[in-house]
Amino acid sequence: MILAISRAERYSPNCVAKDAAILDCLCKELMHYGYDVDSIDETGIGTNVRKRVYISMARTDKALDCLDHATRRGAIVMNDPHAIVLCKNRRLLMQRLKEAGLRVAEECQSGEKAANGYWVKKNKGYSEQAADVSFAADEAQLETAVEAMKARGIGDIFVTPHLEGDLVKFYGVAGTDFFRTFYPGDDRQYKFAQEEVNGQPRHYSFNADGLQRSIDHAARAVGLDFYGGDVIIDEEGNATVIDFNDWPSYSRCREEAARAMALAVVGRIRQKGKQPLLPLGSHAGVRAIIFDYGGTLDTGGTHWGKQLWHAYQRQQVPVTEQLFRDAYVHAERTLGKNPIIKPDFTFLRTLEAKVAIELRYIEEHQEGFSADKWLRPIVDDLYAVTLSHTRRSRQVLEQLAGRMPMVLVSNFYGNVNTVLKEMNMEGLFKEVVESAVVGIRKPDPRIFSLGVEALGVKPEEVAVIGDSYDKDIMPAKAAGCRTVWFIGEGWTDGVADGKDADVVITSLTELLP
Repeated sequence: MILAISRAERYSPNCVAKDAAILDCLCKELMHYGYDVDSIDETGIGTNVRKRVYISMARTDKALDCLDHATRRGAIVMNDPHAIVLCKNRRLLMQRLKEAGLRVAEECQSGEKAANGYWVKKNKGYSEQAADVSFAADEAQLETAVEAMKARGIGDIFVTPHLEGDLVKFYGVAGTDFFRTFYPGDDRQYKFAQEEVNGQPRHYSFNADGLQRSIDHAARAVGLDFYGGDVIIDEEGNATVIDFNDWPSYSRCREEAARAMALAVVGRIRQKGKQPLLPLGSHAGVRAIIFDYGGTLDTGGTHWGKQLWHAYQRQQVPVTEQLFRDAYVHAERTLGKNPIIKPDFTFLRTLEAKVAIELRYIEEHQEGFSADKWLRPIVDDLYAVTLSHTRRSRQVLEQLAGRMPMVLVSNFYGNVNTVLKEMNMEGLFKEVVESAVVGIRKPDPRIFSLGVEALGVKPEEVAVIGDSYDKDIMPAKAAGCRTVWFIGEGWTDGVADGKDADVVITSLTELLP
């Protein structure tokens, strides 16, 4: 069903192994979801190859032409071949990014002088060797660099001024919450060592959320699903894009990126053929919204079991995934049977209680394991990640709250109002329907009917948004509501068919105009 197309080595200078690794990692993630994935080198693809879905790192004209044929017959292709053609022209790409709202490094006009030097780049195609990009400290070096390129047969040259500031690399997956930034001056992972020109980073403060929103918007505007690039952050916190790439190696965050990329692919497959319902509003027949909380507003669509496991991985806790899973289930049952969580418990305190039960279970079943050693690192890790997710969710909720009423319907421990206050979401919902309070738990459709009743509208005028297909989407549909499935990393392998979801999203920002 899915064909993975690898990149020709000429387009992976000093990155052949890294580019191969991210494609392999993505293929494995898709296999976890139950998809059959075949692989082919871009030099071997032809119009006779017919698949429903292509995940492509291809850059050759022949491969892009074949993929263009595939898109015209209705196949899903990520990244879109038309976007790759655009990326093969720096001048045009920067113009499109600027039109999409990004601040970009402007091309130097003839005779224009730059105070801090110049960057001389081949305009057409991709950088295949170090000589395709060079730094010139002054006009004399600029002239030499330009003549050297012309001597190699390169007549179309793109020259920009050198910008002082921190060089920051970014990696993203369009339409998802995945966006990461790194300072190559800190980890010294260089492609051609040209990154050293900007020197040791000063770590100027900048608006990371704002950068994510603007770059992700631009990526979608030019048609890139998987993207990366470089920005310069000046001392005032302004970010200027100096490079934008289709499908980088994601070598600094490979596993995490592959999970987000896989979900983007799955989301596209599950959404294909469905009628548009977004952005939410009266034009779509939607007058009110019901949100799930756990796994939707606090994890970016990831099941809490997986969210916990990834924290264990990041902290390098010495435990197998199977033993962790047993511990997680034990903790959930313990909290469900015993009134351990009180109404005044904050999320931080709830998290401490949950993780402590898990770690004690592991300690009892694994010789030499110390629960006390790992409690604080795991809790601190998870709390920081959760605050990041809820901050982004709150920004979406605040915009939606001004347009239509919202109700929260959640399976929780009786303290969800305390948690909402802690996460600065208090007052955004007309009413909160919590399982521990009303005595009804998902997947019972009656809990969604209570939410509809609180909104005072018809069920078919309500959009229910949740991450769990079994506990949110199917019962909400049974209650007569419209459904928006926030697809994320689930607790088990495989993925639901999604037939009861009216819309499939991979980021809450898709709910907005």
